[in-house]
Amino acid sequence: MKKTGRYRPSLVFRFKKWLRSIVLRWKKRDDISSNLEKFPLMEFKEVALVRAEINTRIVLDEACNYAVYPHQKVYTVFENLDKGLKCARQIIEEKRNIECILYGIDQSVLQCVNCDNYEAF
Repeated sequence: MKKTGRYRPSLVFRFKKWLRSIVLRWKKRDDISSNLEKFPLMEFKEVALVRAEINTRIVLDEACNYAVYPHQKVYTVFENLDKGLKCARQIIEEKRNIECILYGIDQSVLQCVNCDNYEAF
């Protein structure tokens, strides 16, 4: 006589273990993203500037230090795109290993300025 349930408990156990690992990864990801400052509320033509180190892609605060604490200010809001581009160009002229990303009101990327293309702006 065959034992029909012989492999079933091990499959259920492996599935539960896999599901637990997925949930833990999602929680960990949410914890990491919640450490940063929330996206600012902006008016119609305003833009938000974010700095990141080119080599590591780590987000930087306004003082160009790694942003690891929630109290660090990551976003700088400007009245319009021209003022944001002007500030981004100034930052990149000072430190060539930084790239600046300008976001619109709907959190879409408007411009990405780095040492390769900052002269075009």
